[in-house]
Amino acid sequence: MNGPGSSVVIVGGGASAVYVAVAVRERAAARGVDAPEITVVSREPAIGRGLAYGRAEPHHRLNSPAGKMSVSAADEQHFVRWCTERGLDVGPADFVFRNTYGDYVEDSFRALVADGAASAVHGEAVDLTTDDDGVHVVLDDGRTVDADVAVLALGNPPPARWATGAAAQVDDPWAVDALDEVPAGADVLLVGTGLTMVDVATTLARRDDGIRMTATSRHLLLPGVHPSAPAAPGPGLDPAAITLGDLAHDLGEQLRAADRDGTPWQAVVDGMRPHLMEHWAGLTEVERRRFLEHLARRWDVRRHRMAPSVHDELQSLVDAGTLRFDADADPADHEVVVFCTGPGSVTTPGWSPLVDALLAHGALVQEPLGLGLAAEHSGAVIDAAGTADGRLLAIGHALRGALWETTAIGEIRILANRVADRALETLTPADATETATATATA
Repeated sequence: MNGPGSSVVIVGGGASAVYVAVAVRERAAARGVDAPEITVVSREPAIGRGLAYGRAEPHHRLNSPAGKMSVSAADEQHFVRWCTERGLDVGPADFVFRNTYGDYVEDSFRALVADGAASAVHGEAVDLTTDDDGVHVVLDDGRTVDADVAVLALGNPPPARWATGAAAQVDDPWAVDALDEVPAGADVLLVGTGLTMVDVATTLARRDDGIRMTATSRHLLLPGVHPSAPAAPGPGLDPAAITLGDLAHDLGEQLRAADRDGTPWQAVVDGMRPHLMEHWAGLTEVERRRFLEHLARRWDVRRHRMAPSVHDELQSLVDAGTLRFDADADPADHEVVVFCTGPGSVTTPGWSPLVDALLAHGALVQEPLGLGLAAEHSGAVIDAAGTADGRLLAIGHALRGALWETTAIGEIRILANRVADRALETLTPADATETATATATA
C-alpha cells in the first residue's frame, strides 16, 4: 500500500505538471489513502509557467474564461478567488492576462511545497529506466531521481517548419526573443491562421513600426470567438454516435438546432468537448485519418477560441490594412516568414533527449497517426511490446494522437485526474484501497 515511502516523479515544469501534482494529492484524499511524495523535475526555475505562461507578452490573454481555469477539479472557482484575494477585479467570465495565470499556477505549486506535498529538482531529464525497484530519471548532470511512478508532462514542441525561400524566417515564435529578429517595417508572412497567428500578429503590430503582415493557410479558417456572455454547455455528443459519420452528423444537427433556437454555437461545442476523448477512442485508425484530413481544422476553429477583446484587436489590424489574409501567398515574396502552425509531435527527433532515449529503448512508441505517443485512455504509455504497466504515464500534447482533445486547460484537468488515478492504482492494490476506505468510514 502506498504511503510515506511511495513516490511520483513528474518530468516537466509547466502547468500540466502542477495540475498532475494537485490531482495526485486530491485523488489520494478522495480514495482515503496517503498521498505519495511528489517530485517535479524541471529545466526552468519557475515551475508552473512553462511555454504558454512563461513567454507570454503582457497583452496576451487566456483563451478561456477565468471560471474554467482552476488547477483544482474539486474547487472550480479557486483561480477566481485567488485573483480576488490579490485585489484583482476578476469574475468567472473574464479573460485574464496569461502572465497573471502563470503567477497563479506557480503560486499553486509553491503552496504544495510549503505544505510538504511536493518538491522540485532542477535539471534536464535525458533518460529514464525501470526495474523492480521503480523508475529512475537520469538528469543531464548525472544525478538520478528515483520514484515508483513517472509522469511525462513535456509541454509543446516547436511547430513543423521547412525552408521557405524567404530572406529570413522565424521557426519558433515562442523561442526567447524570436520575434526580435523581425525588422521594423518588414513585410511579414505568418504561416498558419490559428491562435498562434493571433498572438504573433497582435504582438508585432503593437511595435507600431509600420510592419505589414499577411497570414496564410490552406483554408484561411480563423479561430472562433467566445460569446460576450457565458452560455450553458449543450447536451453533448449522442452516446449512440459511434462512427465518424455519426459524430459529424450529430455535430451538424446540434449546430443547426442551435441556429434555429438562437443558442450560441459555442454552447454546442462546449457540451461535446468533455466526451470527445471517449468517442475518439472508439474510432478506427481509418476514421481518425479521415477526421484529420477533412474535419479537424473545422472542429479546431470552433473549439480553440479567442477572447472577444482579442478578436476586436485583430479586426482593427485588418481594418487598418496592417494584416491581410491570402491562401495563395508565396513565402519568397516576403522579407520574413514566421511559422504559426502550432506544435509539432513530441516524437520529433532532437526535441527531447528523454523522448529520444525512451523511443530508442522501446519504452515509448509513436501512435499510428504520428501525432504523439501510443497510450491508454488513462494516460499510461504503451511500450514496443504493446503493454502498459502503469509506471510510466503522460499528459498533454504527447497524447494528442491517442486521445485528441488533450491540450487545453479543461482537458488537462480531466487528464490530470485520470493520470493521478492510474498512478495511485499502480501504487495501491485495489484491495488495499477498499480496506482503507472501509476503515475511514467505519
